[in-house]
Amino acid sequence: MLLLNVLDLTPCSSIKDLVKQLKYAAFNARRLGKAFEILEEALQEQSFFFIGLAGALTPSGMRYLIAQLLNKLPNSLVVSTGANVLHDIAASLGKPAFHVETLEDDISLSRRGLMRIHDIVTSADAYVEVESLLKKVVEELPAGSYASYEIVKALGAMIADEKSFIRTAYERHIDVIVPAFIDSILGLQFMSLTSVKKGVKLDQVKDLQRILDAQFIAKEKSMKTAAIILGGGVPKNFIYQSTLITEKPLDYVVQITTDVPEYGGLSGATPEEAKSWRKIGEKAKAIVVYCDVTIALPILVSALLQS
Repeated sequence: MLLLNVLDLTPCSSIKDLVKQLKYAAFNARRLGKAFEILEEALQEQSFFFIGLAGALTPSGMRYLIAQLLNKLPNSLVVSTGANVLHDIAASLGKPAFHVETLEDDISLSRRGLMRIHDIVTSADAYVEVESLLKKVVEELPAGSYASYEIVKALGAMIADEKSFIRTAYERHIDVIVPAFIDSILGLQFMSLTSVKKGVKLDQVKDLQRILDAQFIAKEKSMKTAAIILGGGVPKNFIYQSTLITEKPLDYVVQITTDVPEYGGLSGATPEEAKSWRKIGEKAKAIVVYCDVTIALPILVSALLQS
């Protein structure tokens, strides 16, 4: 058994030092310390990383952190919601989200062209700017069927903002798959634009093939695979299910979520449950940090950047 220590910040000269101490604490501090330990080992083993981005993390201030994470993990593949891509683009085009009091009248916000995401708001103008950029992409695409990652790659190529995670992904040759592309405003805009320009179509089967290819390549090269799941939802399931066809269970898993397993949803399903499906290996190192991603991610990424 590991001795539970009283945390002493005196010798800590960096975030990394602090996080390494956390594994000697208890509860989710201990889990966060273990999460860092798992990711550090996965890095040392030169693992291939699958990064799942749920919800709307980018407008919450996390987009540059995600970009920095991709710079640290160039050997990776991202699976994201459409919301994260859209808000990343909007911020890059000068239309970021703003703080708002959650008690502010939502009808009043709506009448002012503002949409609330808990304690931040985004403007209708932001979506107009994103659609204008997407229109340029669609107009330049030759007739054919495109995966979501190909569309995101084309969008990333048109962005100059170094804090954009899709720009970083483009520069690092990291594909960003949006498996539920049509379940987003970005998807609605794409449908509208492609109804005008005929011949450009969305092919999400190509997205599935892309993640399976990544799994098969890792298997052929005897590479270990790691997953960083921020939240849960579709990105988590899309990553996990790719292990079934390839019969390549994950070797390392770190999930940060506030979901719990008792309600039966996949977002809160534990790594132990995934082992019964052979999505995670029997000897895999896996941990769930029960915490708001916007709290745990900055700490974890800061420690990794110092690693």
